[in-house]
Amino acid sequence: MIDLSKVDIHQMVIHKVGNQSKDEGVRVSNELYHIPNDDIRETLLKYFISSFKFDMHYTFQHEAELPLNEMYTYASRTFQQAGSFHEQSVHMLNHLYEQSSHPQIKAGELYVVHLNNILYNNFSIDAIGIFKSENKDVYMRIDELASDDLGLQVEQGINIRKLDKGCIILNVHADSGYVLGVVDTSAGKGGEAAQYWMEDFLNVKLLEDEHYLTDKAIDMCTQFYEDVIVPAAEERPEKKDKLMFINSTMEYFAKHEQFEEEAFAEEVIGQPELVPLFKAYKETFEEANELPPITEIPISQPALKKAKRSHKNNIRTDTGIDMKLKPESFPFIEKGYDEERGMHYYKVFFHEEE
Repeated sequence: MIDLSKVDIHQMVIHKVGNQSKDEGVRVSNELYHIPNDDIRETLLKYFISSFKFDMHYTFQHEAELPLNEMYTYASRTFQQAGSFHEQSVHMLNHLYEQSSHPQIKAGELYVVHLNNILYNNFSIDAIGIFKSENKDVYMRIDELASDDLGLQVEQGINIRKLDKGCIILNVHADSGYVLGVVDTSAGKGGEAAQYWMEDFLNVKLLEDEHYLTDKAIDMCTQFYEDVIVPAAEERPEKKDKLMFINSTMEYFAKHEQFEEEAFAEEVIGQPELVPLFKAYKETFEEANELPPITEIPISQPALKKAKRSHKNNIRTDTGIDMKLKPESFPFIEKGYDEERGMHYYKVFFHEEE
């Protein structure tokens, strides 16, 4: 559990980083940035923190050995050597510049921040925040002139609700690569330019904690329906049957503190002839996703909430009808086939309209 509600800025520095392929160079601030007042401090915290959900955790990696990951080493020195914050921030800046070789990577400001008062599993810890602003928005500023008239200026500035790139390195589990939260608004756009922050600069991977394993376990159970149950059925199951299976899966995860393979097979799958197929599918899924055995794992409630948000109990038809169902309404909907029209239909049963 990560709580950023009382986070504060201990120290920070602002540098400028350009695109290496365009020979734009870097601009190093010689001094730490002194925050002049509480309003600016509050604005900075909102800009740095508000985009982080920590719904997925990451950790530093390296194909040979962890200390060869530059950012892992710079972060470790920052945590361990109290007076080296500025020096390590310059190393981070230069490392980012070396990775900014793709012509589409934008120049921007790099903020390196030492954060305090973060709650991690009810313990107060510190962290290092690394944030980059790349895009500027156009703003209008209203000026009060000497007379009663008003003037207007057009300016470019940073939208504090849109962090372009960032990471927060929590000072926990140092020996295994720390725990990180990562933000990258360009990650979903694809291409080499979208990979440089997470892969080239940070070099991180998803942390296989209970959140990650819960997410994978839910994926495995729901995909089992499409990959195994549907092909094994004599007649193709109705969409309602799929929704009922997924809802039963979500209900199982909601009412148990840990996932147990045998209990899930008994409570959700139910049919004895499908249980061996589920166990075989689980082993294949684990191997394909390079997972440890998902036999008994603690269930992460944040991961479950995320899965529930992405699941929709909707039935859509090719005639433009979209039915949104609650789990308790499944017994009151019935599918049929009209021979005269040559079309399927749904019956909906109810006592009164609301």
